[in-house]
Amino acid sequence: MKSQRSYSLWMRVLLTCYCLSGLIYASLAAGDTSPGLRQVMLGEDVSAKAGLDQVLAGQLAFHPIAAGSPINLGSTDSAFWLRIRLENTGDQLVTRWLVVGPARLRHISLFESKDGRWQEIRGGMAEPFSKRAIPTLSQTFELELPPHSTREVLARVVSETTIMLEPGLWKAEQFMLMEQRNERIVYFISGMMLLTLLFGLLLALFAHESAFLVFGLSALCYTLFFWGFSGLAYRELWPDSPEWALHSIGFFEALSAALLLVLHRILLKTPRYLPRLDGVVVLLIACFLLLAALTVFTPYYRALVLLMKLAGLAIAIGSPVLGYYASRQGAPLRGYGYAIYTLPWQVSSVYYFASINWLPPLPRWPGLYGVPSALLLSTVFILYGLADQLNQARRAHDRLEQGQRERLEGLVMERTLELQQAKTMAEQTLEDQHQFLSMVSHEVRSPLASIKTATQLLELQAKDDDSAAILQRILRGAHRLTQFFDNYLTFDRLNSMQWVLCQMSVDLPALLQTLRDHYTSIATHEIRLSLAPAVLQKRWLYADAQLLPVLLDNLLENALKYSPSGSEVELSAYIGKDGGLCLSVSDQGVGIAADELDLVFNKFFRSAQVGRVVGAGLGLYLVRQIAGLHGGSVQMQSRPGQGTTATLTLPQQRWIDEQ
Repeated sequence: MKSQRSYSLWMRVLLTCYCLSGLIYASLAAGDTSPGLRQVMLGEDVSAKAGLDQVLAGQLAFHPIAAGSPINLGSTDSAFWLRIRLENTGDQLVTRWLVVGPARLRHISLFESKDGRWQEIRGGMAEPFSKRAIPTLSQTFELELPPHSTREVLARVVSETTIMLEPGLWKAEQFMLMEQRNERIVYFISGMMLLTLLFGLLLALFAHESAFLVFGLSALCYTLFFWGFSGLAYRELWPDSPEWALHSIGFFEALSAALLLVLHRILLKTPRYLPRLDGVVVLLIACFLLLAALTVFTPYYRALVLLMKLAGLAIAIGSPVLGYYASRQGAPLRGYGYAIYTLPWQVSSVYYFASINWLPPLPRWPGLYGVPSALLLSTVFILYGLADQLNQARRAHDRLEQGQRERLEGLVMERTLELQQAKTMAEQTLEDQHQFLSMVSHEVRSPLASIKTATQLLELQAKDDDSAAILQRILRGAHRLTQFFDNYLTFDRLNSMQWVLCQMSVDLPALLQTLRDHYTSIATHEIRLSLAPAVLQKRWLYADAQLLPVLLDNLLENALKYSPSGSEVELSAYIGKDGGLCLSVSDQGVGIAADELDLVFNKFFRSAQVGRVVGAGLGLYLVRQIAGLHGGSVQMQSRPGQGTTATLTLPQQRWIDEQ
């Protein structure tokens, strides 16, 4: 929404600039005053082969033309001759500039009599701007008029482009002022078109709307056409007057018409509202593109210009019809004023056909004010249409986003509800599982305790070694099963975050001695207990009295389980370098591979070295968890086939100085 408001603001700024530009242009054009013209006679040489001798012999018919009015002779193969009579009634020699027509015409030759001989001075595009003494936009010839004299000069004009004549006699300074004024008008209109191009490119880039790019390119093509038609392009861009420069006028005119028709399809949405007429629009676009190509690559330029003007007439007449039908189908603002943005084509078409006598003659102001004013008005409507298109697209995008957001929110809520239900069911199932296993553990532990007690009593009464061995196996099995349930209950409580350390004073030497005696009674290994004097001196440890035995049980059980029968297992306690407690259990078992030393502390991990030794893979995981709860750590050192040493390190703060 913020970007949309930004685009709308820039639209309003540019529209304001265009509205103000109309007033500025009117003030610039108002200063253009037409000088008084001498009598001029016009003759047409249809064959374009008549020379100066034939004209002087009277073989060419001349007729007077109205003074002070430009003459558009259209695009024709004929050559035109002007017979101009000049008179100086003053007492002094004067120098004047004779203006014939635009400098973009192909051949403009002036014939004047000097010392009884006629001399030819050539101009037009045959004489490039880079070589002209007076590089003005109109073809001028400098003439000297003696006092109290009358002179007659002849001018011949031939060109493939539209021939426009406006003969006049000017003082040099007056003509240059008029020329500068006309140049300012051309530059002003060109500046507005280039501003349109820049604006279209920026909006196409930031708003991601191709219509603005088409609008900008059409403004560029019309600017190049306008520069070529006025002659400014030949002086500023192509001063050497290359051959293709004349054809560029028709090329850019046809290309701007094609882009205008593309804007038709975008603004009036003919594919949506008028699908049948849209085919005609597409055909006209193809025709103008073909005409643009033919103006460059074929020599039949005059015929192409006439076809282009007829096609332009089709645009001028057909556009309001398209706008009317599009408005009935729902196009906004009455089909953008019944496609009023084609007004420049309509005005220029009317002016062109009036100049070649297909329509009644028109006054001078349509050429001076009509096309530029229509151009500004059409630009305002095109900008409005593009802004409306952008706003419609933004609103549709916002509605689509809102709908998608609502659907997404609904799906998220539905999925969240499903996940909540699944989570509740999973938590209930897990809780039921915990309760069931806890019940089973407690139910099994009582019979196991009875079995262990009865077995120990029977062991005291055993009369032979075989019976004692069987009873030892029963005790070891009962112990292993009891330890499994203890490990599981500890694992369950640690994972469910239900365990809170119940810390108290623990007599470490007594605990270690009890463990050593217990495992000595059920194992076939030699268990050696080594206590450093400092440990005996400190003696008391601040720890959880339930978890610490579980930790030591698992270390000793692993050492016994993975060591051969009759081997030695050492349980030692000493003070580390930092004053903390170090408890280590060393065995002479199968050992652990180097790449598995860190993995053995993972849940349910079992080393490849264990062979057929049974186990759940929880013992060392619980050891690391319990050590972490006490602020300690566990390290493993092992060599495969030589044994393993597990070292538990507890911080110095765990010692109790006095008991």
